[in-house]
Amino acid sequence: MRNSVLVFAALVAAVAAGMFGWYSVLSARERDLTTEVLGWEEKANAVKILEAQAAAEEAKSPPIKQKVDFIEQVMAYNGAYPKIYEELAKYTYSRILYRSIEPTATQIKIGARARSVGDCGRYMLNMYRASHILSSVTIDAVPGWSGGIPRGFDFNATCNLKTPVTVPAYAGKPGQPGAPM
Repeated sequence: MRNSVLVFAALVAAVAAGMFGWYSVLSARERDLTTEVLGWEEKANAVKILEAQAAAEEAKSPPIKQKVDFIEQVMAYNGAYPKIYEELAKYTYSRILYRSIEPTATQIKIGARARSVGDCGRYMLNMYRASHILSSVTIDAVPGWSGGIPRGFDFNATCNLKTPVTVPAYAGKPGQPGAPM
């Protein structure tokens, strides 16, 4: 009986030691997991702060995009008429002298001087060839053929643009920060 009590006591002591050991392992694991969870919560809070900052920056972008779009439109507008003038120069008959050019959004009015009716006709035929920029060309005040014109004559040409040139408009509010002046 004494041996069985000793075996039973040893068994109880072994079970108690095992349970204590297991409890120590679980406690250490719990501390590690708690520390890890706290670290992840800090990272999650940092991500939330970054998301809020990103949302604040995104809220600033529409006015900035409107301004960039307006500037790009202004740059395109500023280059539109020089391109048209360059194309007109290519198709202008060499014996025609321009006195004035008045551009509008849909047409260009040209005051010119020709030496003869034939030169004026050649000029008009050349302008008709510029169909990529002009939809129609009209000329007024051409004198009759008979009698001749010793010093030439003045005429006006109206050239309708194929693509209208529109003045850019700013889409943002005038009092808005960053609005053009």
